[in-house]
Amino acid sequence: MTFVPVIPEAYSHVLAEFESLDPLLTALRLDSSRLRCTSIAVSRKWLALGSTGGGLNLIQKDGWKQRLFLSHREGAISQIACCSHDDDYVAVATSQGLVVVWELNQERRGKPERIHVSSEHKGRKVTALCWDTAVLRVFVGDHVGKVSAIKLNTLKQAKAAAAFVMFPVQTVLTVDSCVVQLDYLDGRLLVSSLTRSFLCDTER
Repeated sequence: MTFVPVIPEAYSHVLAEFESLDPLLTALRLDSSRLRCTSIAVSRKWLALGSTGGGLNLIQKDGWKQRLFLSHREGAISQIACCSHDDDYVAVATSQGLVVVWELNQERRGKPERIHVSSEHKGRKVTALCWDTAVLRVFVGDHVGKVSAIKLNTLKQAKAAAAFVMFPVQTVLTVDSCVVQLDYLDGRLLVSSLTRSFLCDTER
């Protein structure tokens, strides 16, 4: 007979471990005193962890075994966003204010490749990242209140395009203070600052 402890009514939260985390901790290899985890994101397939050294660890949630490591020379990882409708794409922001978008090429069993680096927020602190839920578009918010959108092509589309064709970056809006949250659903972008929230129709 399994013993189930009685939780006093005065307790409002319960922490429970339903399976061993040892395989995950082994996969993370967080044994360096020089590196610290700076950001985290989760998708249907991946657990993504950014570090002070500019490394992005992608660990497959199914069994915690498959592991990808993506390095960035542009500084520590400050934000991560996994594409909700396509696990093959991930965007990260660095401490220099650059936004790097990766195509992981898992279906083709190829190497992950950068498909875009945006300097629209260079020199600023990127405080929020969010993917469009239908197309390859990333929304970026920073500490001075600027919100931009990066519309992307797949790697195949990018190689087929002329070299001078640039990925369009559009300023969506500027709010009164630091952007603390971005969320997107059905053509609506939610932007929250330190003082208020804005709901933007991105399809008009």
